[in-house]
Amino acid sequence: MTTLTMAVVAFGLAQGAAAADLKGKWEALSNTATSITGDIQVADDAIMFGDGTRLAMSAEGSVTGHWGDQQGPVEGAIYRLELPADPTLLHGNRFCGLPDNKVSYVVLAPFDEGLSLLVYTGDAKPMPDASPCAIYNYAR
Repeated sequence: MTTLTMAVVAFGLAQGAAAADLKGKWEALSNTATSITGDIQVADDAIMFGDGTRLAMSAEGSVTGHWGDQQGPVEGAIYRLELPADPTLLHGNRFCGLPDNKVSYVVLAPFDEGLSLLVYTGDAKPMPDASPCAIYNYAR
C-alpha cells in the first residue's frame, strides 16, 4: 500500500469516526440549551429534543472553520432539515425564535468534550462565517 493510499484510508476512517462521535445522547450544558432544547439525541437522520420533538435532517457535508463562538477551527457537520421549521420546544420557547423565519440548516460542531448545535435560517448552506440565529451547547 502506498503512502498516499494509506493517508486516504486514514482520512476516511477519521471522517467516519468524527461523524460517529456526534451520534447519541447529549446533555444540555448552556443555560440556553437547558431552557429551550433540553437534552438532545442525535442520529444520522434526525435530532430529538428533550420534549420529544423530532426534526428530520440529511447530511450536507462538513466544513472546517470557526463555528459560532469556537476558539479554534473545528469540523462542523452541516445538516439540512427535511422540512424547514421553528418548533416550539421547552417552556414555549422556539428553536430559532425569529418571527416568520424557519430553520433550514443546523451545524453540529464538536469542542473539547462537548458539542455546539448552531441553527440557521435561509436557503444558503451555512459556512463558518455565517451568523446563526441560535447556538446551543451540550456535553456527554
